[in-house]
Amino acid sequence: MQVRKFLLVVSFLIGFVSMLQGQTMTTPQYIATYKNLAIEEMRRSGVPAAIKLAQGIIETQSGNGTLCLQSNNHFGIKCKNTWTGKTIKYDDDAAQECFRVYDSAKDSYRDHSDFLRNNPRYAFLFQFDGDDYKSWAFGLKQAGYATNKTYPQQLIKVIEDYNLQQYTMIAMGKAPASTVDQTEYAEVTPKREEKAPSGKNHHNNNYNKPVAGNYPKGIFEINGRKAVYVKAGTSLIQVADQRNMRLRKLVRFNDLENDNPPAKDMIIFLQKKSKRGSKEFHPVVNGETMHDVAQAEGIQLRWLRRRNKMNEGEEPAAGQRLTLDGFANNAPRLAKNTRVLKEEDQEPPEDFSPRKALDGIKEEVAKNASGASSVPDNRPAQPTQQPKGGVPVAMIEDLKKAGDVTTTGTATTPKASMPQPTTAPATPKPAPAPAPKAGTQYHDVQPKETLYGIAKMYNRSVTQLQEWNNLQGFDIKIGQRLLVNK
Repeated sequence: MQVRKFLLVVSFLIGFVSMLQGQTMTTPQYIATYKNLAIEEMRRSGVPAAIKLAQGIIETQSGNGTLCLQSNNHFGIKCKNTWTGKTIKYDDDAAQECFRVYDSAKDSYRDHSDFLRNNPRYAFLFQFDGDDYKSWAFGLKQAGYATNKTYPQQLIKVIEDYNLQQYTMIAMGKAPASTVDQTEYAEVTPKREEKAPSGKNHHNNNYNKPVAGNYPKGIFEINGRKAVYVKAGTSLIQVADQRNMRLRKLVRFNDLENDNPPAKDMIIFLQKKSKRGSKEFHPVVNGETMHDVAQAEGIQLRWLRRRNKMNEGEEPAAGQRLTLDGFANNAPRLAKNTRVLKEEDQEPPEDFSPRKALDGIKEEVAKNASGASSVPDNRPAQPTQQPKGGVPVAMIEDLKKAGDVTTTGTATTPKASMPQPTTAPATPKPAPAPAPKAGTQYHDVQPKETLYGIAKMYNRSVTQLQEWNNLQGFDIKIGQRLLVNK
């Protein structure tokens, strides 16, 4: 009896020690342990090694998750109807869900590849290039692999933080295998957060405080506004998606001309910048532009120009002091070869308002009315496009809204200031939709685009696009890649 108790205690201690060892595994240790499995599986199945390792790190918390320790399940794959092996109950999205159990990590890695390869929901992923990890990351979320809204961004961050792409390149034969053994990993530890000092334009919160141009990871504050620091080439669409905000707002908050990836490392504000800086002046260093100063000080670019009596295109010379709070008496000395653009030379922004459009309609109607008395129109009448009186139906509706026509019964009478034409202006033909190209074709969703509009653009039905891209409804996101021809 005592021997039996002794054996039970020993078994418990062995299991406890194993558990402690598992909990001490770091992310670099996880990568070093399973990188060869990921490379081998990519060569066998086509699932990118970088994606596989990133999923394993996230799903298992770098090998320390309870599910992984108890079942060797590295990818959180649930039982499903096709699974006939061992199972385990685990609380995930719901209580006591059924998950697969594997004899080894190798079995888990292999089953993960087969799970993606043989499931029709994930078939479109294998049309992406093996080294296109961003398309794979967003595609996995689109196909429903995970319920977490930021799952693609998490995968991309892990891949880039730990340079997991190198294992994909090795598996594809684009990099020598010897580079794996030469890679040294360093622990990625978050920088200690500091609270901003109380005072003007500062908030006493838990956001990181940038010091002397060294910006920490994550969100920090400049001039009381939340911001992040991004590397050159970072996709602004992904930044906006990660922070759950609209891309056009991100572009506007940062005084950017477009949503192209930045050409250099820069601060990206997540809130509208202030009209004034947190200090009185900013000394301009060599090579610093007005936009650089606006980002460094958290001040709107137009207000920075206004406070310093500068026009668009003008850049200050190095050594000049720019006013951030108040207004300068004189404009600063400009840098050599700066592009001076005087106010009278600046073109006003194009007016796209409804009133401007209606003014154009009035001019067109007046032009046709005056031309009808001197130049006969030999074109055949088009009774289906215009009612009595010669004014097109669509034009009447627009003019009604503007208050430029009155209606009595079924007759439509233009006001006194509105000449009545005798013929309808020619209606321009709509531009034909682009003919689909031969072979597989993709479309990256742009701002304000809809699934219906994209389907019409490529002469496809909405149902076709939904089936090809595994869409459950009509919702699409900016930057989402859609299969539009195959």
